[in-house]
Amino acid sequence: MKNVLFVCTGNTCRSPLAEALLRSRAGCGIQVKSAGVQAFPNSPASANTLAVLAEKGIGSNHLSKPLTEDLLDWADIILTMTNAHKEMIKLFYPHVSEYLFTLKEYVDPLANNLDIDDPFGGPIEAYRQTAEQIECCLDDLTQKLSDLT
Repeated sequence: MKNVLFVCTGNTCRSPLAEALLRSRAGCGIQVKSAGVQAFPNSPASANTLAVLAEKGIGSNHLSKPLTEDLLDWADIILTMTNAHKEMIKLFYPHVSEYLFTLKEYVDPLANNLDIDDPFGGPIEAYRQTAEQIECCLDDLTQKLSDLT
């Protein structure tokens, strides 16, 4: 079993999108959770996040979670939405550095832009574009994870 943890800022847009999108396509050998480095506990996913997931036929009853030591310990791999998230986690939890990556970096170590755009507060089209960026990474991610299980 591989435990994948996605991390963004507030855990209401990008990481819940990544969590739901991966969960919808992952096999039984993968468990997925998400958290935010500045998340307020138990906030629902943003309306536009839920709308984009619904367009893809994916339901979600997501409630935000702040990043905790327990979640980090649970994870086999931690995938952040930006390099800034990664560096913040590395600063406070250096012991997870060996399995901490940005999502883009993990699927393409030579990628120039390591950040997934933050759609927070934007129109639904911004959320669709963010979902598209995430989905572009998920085929490679699921292949890499299945090679590890």
